[in-house]
Amino acid sequence: MTKDQALSLLAGKIEAGRALDMASALMYWDAVTLGVPEQSLSARGAAAGWLEGESFRRFIAPDTLEAVETLEALSDGLSERERAMVREMGRAYRKAKAVPPEEMQQFGALVAQAEPVWEKARETDDFALIQPYYEKIFDFKRRLCYWYGYQKHPYDALLDDYEKGADVEMLDGFFALLRERISPLVKMIGASGQKPREIAGTFPLDKQRELTPWLCAFVGYDTARGKVGEVQHPFCLTASRHDVRITTKYHAGDLLSSLYSVIHECGHALYEQNMDEELEGYGLAECASMGVHESQSRLYENMIGRSRPFAGILLPKLRELFGGFADWDEDALYRAVNIARPSLIRIEADELTYCLHIIVRYELEKDILTGAAQVKDLPGLWADKYEELLGLRPPSAAKGVLQDVHWSGGMVGYFPSYAVGNAYGAQLMHAMRKTVDVDGAAGRGDLSPVNAWLRENVHRHGAMNEPEELLRRATGEAFNPSYYADYLSEKFTALYR
Repeated sequence: MTKDQALSLLAGKIEAGRALDMASALMYWDAVTLGVPEQSLSARGAAAGWLEGESFRRFIAPDTLEAVETLEALSDGLSERERAMVREMGRAYRKAKAVPPEEMQQFGALVAQAEPVWEKARETDDFALIQPYYEKIFDFKRRLCYWYGYQKHPYDALLDDYEKGADVEMLDGFFALLRERISPLVKMIGASGQKPREIAGTFPLDKQRELTPWLCAFVGYDTARGKVGEVQHPFCLTASRHDVRITTKYHAGDLLSSLYSVIHECGHALYEQNMDEELEGYGLAECASMGVHESQSRLYENMIGRSRPFAGILLPKLRELFGGFADWDEDALYRAVNIARPSLIRIEADELTYCLHIIVRYELEKDILTGAAQVKDLPGLWADKYEELLGLRPPSAAKGVLQDVHWSGGMVGYFPSYAVGNAYGAQLMHAMRKTVDVDGAAGRGDLSPVNAWLRENVHRHGAMNEPEELLRRATGEAFNPSYYADYLSEKFTALYR
């Protein structure tokens, strides 16, 4: 196979995969935002399965590897984008082919069965229902570690699926730093006795819906290339660079829930909308990693959306749309959106304590994979770690080990990316502040300087670089979680001193 033939073959596979993925994404959007007739589920499921299967079959065909190996041998004669394409396709192909097809098929059937069981187990507070599924899922993941291969720790093989280049050595150091720096802050806040005023009351859903376009415009989300839907669990969905959709969930008794979910999902969407369009033809219009993606949503949601300057422009908008804010000032609102206190549920956690929830999951996953812990003991181990890290003991499995869907979906190794993303965001923000007046932009309600810096240094590059290299190019140094620890310490010490 010649160089031109190999490039043409891979380009065709990328184009077909992009079209099939778009069809799958739009089917999913239709189902979760509009609902579907009950009698259509079987046919839709078959169609979705065919789309996924066809995309996989096209990718793992032998000619893919032949093309990749041809181009790997000619690496010096390739452009930067071509080399990145070959790197990413080679990585994905070899991982896919490392797993025996019958094992992958059985695992797909297993997780399809597990999620409904998990839902029932959570509803009935009965861990025993899901335990046998978790045991099979973790058993498969142990074998997957060996199929993929690793150098130091089996967990490294799974972490790389979500956070390229991350390993246990890196994460152990990162989480040790967070334990050392965050735990004293949590204790300090508890001992302070301060109880900031909270936003309470009923907030009409129609008024909350009026707030959403204002929030989207503030962040810079291009609604001409996207739309907002309503779902039970908010997410961002990309059909293409020109069709990036977000969702939210409105709660009459919780104004902040939707407000910050919109900002969070807009952060994800900007990353997708601002990728260099030419990367699509190389299969590189993808995130560098889940942690990099999360860095964008968390940066907008917390570092800008929960900043004092933003409180200054948010307050007049809340007064315009809702009653009850006449006697609030900017400082009170700033404190209200940054209340920090230990909680049992990860998705409801505040900015300070969020990563403590991730540490629990990381340590349990690591121990189960190595055999240091058993699935049957998860409820008790989970409760012990929450008591140690957050000072709270779950009263039930439903509010403890059963709260997340990830394990029933087979996503072992995903959780650390949430925490790493927070740290990436803090490091990027530190670098950005050297040349951009972030607070001034937020206070004016014009984030164009912020968006321009992130577009130039993060968004447009897609998957051209692995996370470590992307971070080094953007900030001038390798991953340095001290920026995140410093950010949290400075912010919450000032809030609660």
